[in-house]
Amino acid sequence: MISQLILVLRRRYTPFSFKAKFYLSPQRAMSTSPDPHSAPKKLLNDRNFEEGEIRYHKGGFHPVRLGEIYNSKYKVLRKLGYGRYSTVWLVKNQDPLTHNTVLANHNNRAQKLWAMKVLSAECYGAGTDVFELEIMQHLTEKNPEHEGYPYISTLHDSFRHEGPNGSHVCLIMKVMGETLSTFANWFDNRQIPHPLVHLYSWQLLAALDYAHSCGVIHTDIQPRNIMMKIPDESVIERYLETSEPVSNPDTQESAAGSNVVATQSLRDVYFPENFNLMNVHVALGDWGVASWVDRHLTEHIQPVLLRSPEVLLEAPWGPAVDIWNLGALVPEMIYAQQTFSGESPEGKYSTHQHLEEIATLLEPFPKSLLDKGNREIVKPVFDEDGNISEKRLTRSVGLEQRFKDMPDNERNKFIEFVRALMTVDPEKRESAKVLMDHPWFKYDYSIGG
Repeated sequence: MISQLILVLRRRYTPFSFKAKFYLSPQRAMSTSPDPHSAPKKLLNDRNFEEGEIRYHKGGFHPVRLGEIYNSKYKVLRKLGYGRYSTVWLVKNQDPLTHNTVLANHNNRAQKLWAMKVLSAECYGAGTDVFELEIMQHLTEKNPEHEGYPYISTLHDSFRHEGPNGSHVCLIMKVMGETLSTFANWFDNRQIPHPLVHLYSWQLLAALDYAHSCGVIHTDIQPRNIMMKIPDESVIERYLETSEPVSNPDTQESAAGSNVVATQSLRDVYFPENFNLMNVHVALGDWGVASWVDRHLTEHIQPVLLRSPEVLLEAPWGPAVDIWNLGALVPEMIYAQQTFSGESPEGKYSTHQHLEEIATLLEPFPKSLLDKGNREIVKPVFDEDGNISEKRLTRSVGLEQRFKDMPDNERNKFIEFVRALMTVDPEKRESAKVLMDHPWFKYDYSIGG
């Protein structure tokens, strides 16, 4: 774990009134924080290694090999990670000056390193279609001049690859350093410093403002879907020149089975020592479960503990669900604890408990919202006046207490911001555009407010 971060007050940071700079200590290499993306030392004879050999079957994952060339130009260099429906690879464009890009007017032609996301064959054409390709194409092409555009993961290229397990959609995107989930491990107790949370909150709101203006709802804002952008790709190029890839799975040093390649994360190398962390920005990624504003692709959305009140109640929902989702996540970045637990006295998740936590921490549920909800969910929890009918919480810690370590002026502005994001009534929840001008973003960390 990083032993310390040196806060140096030097110059104003835009677009906010920051004068703060965060630098990583040279001792960061001593970090003992767990990295979920690092490969375990013992790789042999483990059928559950990484994504698991079970994922490789007809209609499943494609067995990518290091050194292979895809779409006649993308050479596979490393495995960057995996998910429920895909694997992600670092690739080098062997023909950077002649390939076609989704955005012909953007200066991407000289860029050589990309991330290639290879979707499972079941994602398209097998009855369980996702719409990640269509949504990313739409977001990439719609309005590149929007101020939120730099803070979303965009599509550079796409193609289909035919393999032994079926037809696979492949998405070519910018390479990212790591997710916010592992980025938090750089800091003591996984508590991200306030100025960085300040910066990332604004960037994520800008990303949502852009997505919503394009008619897209993300629906799944969580740390593993927030990507840390690489400030200087040359750092990665130098790393590749001095490091060796993990062997392909048919050699003894590799993972179990014949298909699974070990992940080699870039998280230790994507910014140099003594780098100003205020220059590491974020991008909202993984649009695989996103929906259109006017056409929901599924009603089962959001991580359970980050679900908005309207989703919990099975009431109609729209772009405002993303605002709540972000609001529940922002405090988690700072104090590294989930905003809601939903844990019943029996130790299991309970929608009743979750709804009561929301009402206790924030505000009562408006009758107008309850009337739109599923009666089978509403009736056991709320009485006719909209109050919790059977209180089960034994204790509750308010926002003021949770952020008692903040200076008074910052804490007041921050709590106002969190409450604005997590307004229970979705009809009164402010838009991302409005929230980008919230007073908290005018807080000056160089002078304490």
